[in-house]
Amino acid sequence: MRPAGACYFLKIILMTIFYLGYHAQKHPSMDIAVILVGTSDEVAIKDVHEKDDFHHLSVTPRVALVTMNESDPKSIITRICDLMSDKKVQGVVFGDDTDQEAIAQILDFISAQTLTPILGIHGGSSMIMADKVGGGAFRHKRYEY
Repeated sequence: MRPAGACYFLKIILMTIFYLGYHAQKHPSMDIAVILVGTSDEVAIKDVHEKDDFHHLSVTPRVALVTMNESDPKSIITRICDLMSDKKVQGVVFGDDTDQEAIAQILDFISAQTLTPILGIHGGSSMIMADKVGGGAFRHKRYEY
């Protein structure tokens, strides 16, 4: 092997070892957004979790807490879409202090379009929606082969 070829080969091996070692040290994590809408006491939560709370998990959750005062549909859609475009979140937890079922429908639509699970925990976001199969505009067909 020529000296230039040996140097090139050695350089590739060292870069591969460095690359594998660097990624082996990184601990896997999961980004979760917690969105709280309204003026209730739940919105006052600042420190959602401590690192020690999740030491037993193989994946470390990174929680982004977002608080909002506006509960109109436009503000909610804009804020969630901005958050999802800025950060790559694997899931969203949503809580509000309203009783509007429209919020659950908005969250369902955003979840379906982005393929991101959204969990409604309180208020209008946690309302159970009517079954879509009945007479809704969007129907799911099952094709059998």
